[in-house]
Amino acid sequence: MTEPARDRWLSIGMSVLLHGTIIGLLAYGWWRYDHRPITPSVSIDATVVDAHSLKGIGLAPKPAPKPPAPPPASVPQGPPAPSPQEQVLRQQAAAAERQRLAAAQAEQQRLKQQRATQAKALAAAKAQAQAKAEANAQAKAKALAEAKAEAKRRAEARQRAEARRRREAAKKLAEARKLAAQRAAKARAARIRQLQRMLQEDAQSNQQMHAAVGGWITEVTQRVEAAWIKPPTARSNLSCTIRVVLVPGGAVSSVSLGECNGDEAVRESIEAAVYRASPLPPPPDPDLYHQQINFVFAPHSN
Repeated sequence: MTEPARDRWLSIGMSVLLHGTIIGLLAYGWWRYDHRPITPSVSIDATVVDAHSLKGIGLAPKPAPKPPAPPPASVPQGPPAPSPQEQVLRQQAAAAERQRLAAAQAEQQRLKQQRATQAKALAAAKAQAQAKAEANAQAKAKALAEAKAEAKRRAEARQRAEARRRREAAKKLAEARKLAAQRAAKARAARIRQLQRMLQEDAQSNQQMHAAVGGWITEVTQRVEAAWIKPPTARSNLSCTIRVVLVPGGAVSSVSLGECNGDEAVRESIEAAVYRASPLPPPPDPDLYHQQINFVFAPHSN
């Protein structure tokens, strides 16, 4: 329960207590009035004397009291006058009631002022809380804005650093590629020079080998021509291609003829001459063994 609700219940309790007290006093007074003793009225026989006739005289003689008359029959009259005690009690009750009413009014006024003070304090507290909340909200908004700005600055700094790193990496990569290209170009040029030198050496070697092989084929041809027995059907312009396979040592392992303008007897005589000339002179290159060697058999004189 909040403070204003407790004050409201306190005011209601005080009001109920005050009204209960007033109702109790009224009931008590009514009960005393309804149960008061009835006093019989007494008739008094008196002589009226003028006050002027008594001037200059000390005290006028008091008349002798007459015996009381018998009480008349009871006749219903209005409510009798209250006794002095009852009047005092009623005055005290009225004074107490006025005091209680004044106290209740003062209490109500005090509670009203207290509620007003509490309302003002509550309004001030609410205003202070609202101002504090607004200040906190502004501080949070400011802090959030500063945090966002700082995050933005950091993000931009990271982006700049990343862009700088990428540029440097691209530059280094370009330099590395350029250097690699230069090295590759140098290596390629060196390789080309080496290949050219090797080709030149191979060409020279091939020339030498070709000359050596040519000389060897000439020698083999001369050996076969020396071993050939010319048949009667041989032509004067005889020309036949001989295919020979040698084994290490120069021995002939196989012989066959390609194009030839001679008849069968001429072809057989040429093959027999190759076998008779075996072993042939060894070739200048050992790789020629077990390979087919072709040379032209064209004797011009025999």
